[in-house]
Amino acid sequence: MPNSVYDCIIIGGGAAGLYCAARLAKTFYSNKRFLIIEAGPRVGRKLALTGSGRCNLTNTDIDPDKYNTDDPDKLVSCLNRYGYTETSDFYENVLGVVLEKKGSLVYPSTYKSSTVVDALRFFISDHSVETELKERVESISEEKGIFEIRTGSGRTFLARNTVIATGGITYPSTGSTGDALRLLEQLTEEPQVIPFKPALTSLTSDISGIKALAGIRCRGEVKLLDGNGAVKDQSEGEILFTKEGGISGICVMDVSDTAVRLIDNGDTAVKAVLNLTGKSAGEIFQMICIRRQMYAHRTCADALSGMLLRSITEFVMKQMNLKCDKMTLRDLNDKQIAELSNLLCAFTVPVTGYGAADKAQVSSGGFRLSALDDNMQAVGLPGLYVIGEAVNCNGICGGYNLQWAWTSAALAAEGIARNV
Repeated sequence: MPNSVYDCIIIGGGAAGLYCAARLAKTFYSNKRFLIIEAGPRVGRKLALTGSGRCNLTNTDIDPDKYNTDDPDKLVSCLNRYGYTETSDFYENVLGVVLEKKGSLVYPSTYKSSTVVDALRFFISDHSVETELKERVESISEEKGIFEIRTGSGRTFLARNTVIATGGITYPSTGSTGDALRLLEQLTEEPQVIPFKPALTSLTSDISGIKALAGIRCRGEVKLLDGNGAVKDQSEGEILFTKEGGISGICVMDVSDTAVRLIDNGDTAVKAVLNLTGKSAGEIFQMICIRRQMYAHRTCADALSGMLLRSITEFVMKQMNLKCDKMTLRDLNDKQIAELSNLLCAFTVPVTGYGAADKAQVSSGGFRLSALDDNMQAVGLPGLYVIGEAVNCNGICGGYNLQWAWTSAALAAEGIARNV
């Protein structure tokens, strides 16, 4: 076979692509030819933005049930074969990244995404993995076990194995523009792709006065209800009110994938029920009654400032047609306090839409996991692998999606190692 044929070409220099290259480099050191083709000016651009630049690498308690995929059983198998333990070992003992735990969340000890990007970048450079930057792949074809990859600049590359690691549609400025589906559809006779949609995104609402809360954060819970009032998803954590007139934050993003699917399936009455306190309505009722005894002369806004953000108090009481800065706590009767407590712990927000791809952290959709073998190789297409966000597998916040990137990349590298 001519020397111009690479043993493996990885299309996409993001988290999954870099990790796959690093695993291959560790296995073969420098006696094989590996190439990363990246559309952008540098590798790891999206990875550098992960976790607001802090890079939540993984989670010590990955729960497969917290993922959305078309093949849950295969996902369980994949995570059992390569999970948190294997990932941590590779980062610490091979890449030299010191890790630190914050609860179940695992970060680089620097809390800087650049540390992770540099570790991967330096390692593949040390092991002679080649990179071609500013080259967007336009087409892939296969003949007699050799893949021909053509780029927009007119260049052609040949490989025995090809890995699609181009991501989904989130952070399009970093190059994630859905190329995976276009490229895969060129190679597969039967449709095995699910259209990309935003996941881990914000939700919008037209409820009166909600824009006044823009930028306000509180810790609480969210339940997502369909048009029939059934709870379809729920989570707890930070709630953030957005300037667009909606809600975001970790727990909202965790249920947003479900919201997107409900909305796109025609449900026009999706609702998010927010607990803005993290406590029960009974507890809040008692707390307000105690404050009514202690601070009866204060306005409601002042009297409740020790337990609620003033803007939250004002917003919720406004829904009751009450003015928190004009009324004192003694002006509230038990019935009104009960209503206020219930609203604070179960405030209903009609969901009118969701944040677009440039507002989302992760995509749902991609190549069906069920159409890949145990090493991420496309069934019926030997030598073609699909990893990371290009696969129909996405999880909640907390290191879940990066763990899938590491898992799928490592399993693909394992399969490729048997083919080169």
